[in-house]
This record gives sequence, structure tokens and C-alpha cells, in this order.
Amino acid sequence: MNDKPVLVVQAHIDPDILPDFEQWYLRVHLRNMFKIPGISAAFRVHSSRPGPNWMTVFLFSDEAVIQKALASKEASQARQDWERWLPHASEISVEVYASLRPLPAYRHWN
Repeated sequence: MNDKPVLVVQAHIDPDILPDFEQWYLRVHLRNMFKIPGISAAFRVHSSRPGPNWMTVFLFSDEAVIQKALASKEASQARQDWERWLPHASEISVEVYASLRPLPAYRHWN
């Protein structure tokens, strides 16, 4: 199993502008996302279910880079790039998933 954390971004993009959005995503946004320190891969996910029609999963190199990556100027630029699409997007969510480590066992002596 891959223990690397992921950033999941999903949204419902207005179908009328989806082709333009896809071109922007491929030509501009992906390039900017890969400038973020710690982002090592991206996967586009397609779904025919109702709801968000756009989902991308970005893979972080490890857990130690998450905070630095999200606070970086490169991440800020990637967020600003999204602003032009906000009038055409709904159901937007940005989530980070990382492995949970087992807690140490404690004994109660009473």
C-alpha cells in the first residue's frame, strides 16, 4: 500500500466551459502545481456519477512536505490561477489525506 499523502481537488465545472477549463488545466495549472515543493505526481479521475465532474489527485512525496507545500508561494499562485474559474464552478472541495499511524499503547496500573 502507498503511504504517501494525497491532495484531492474536485469540483463541478459548468459543462459549457469544460473544454476551455481542460485546456487551461493541461497547459497552465498542471505546470504550476508541479512547481509546488513536494508534489510528485498527478492523476485525473473521471466519474459518470452526479455531482463533481472534475477530480484530480496530487501525490505528495511524503508527509513532512505537506505544510510547507500548502504554504508555499507556488501553491498560492496555483490557488490564484483558479480564481478565474470560480464563477463557473460549484461543489468545490480540497482535501488532504494521509496515513494514520498507530498510537502507542498505554497501560493503566490502577
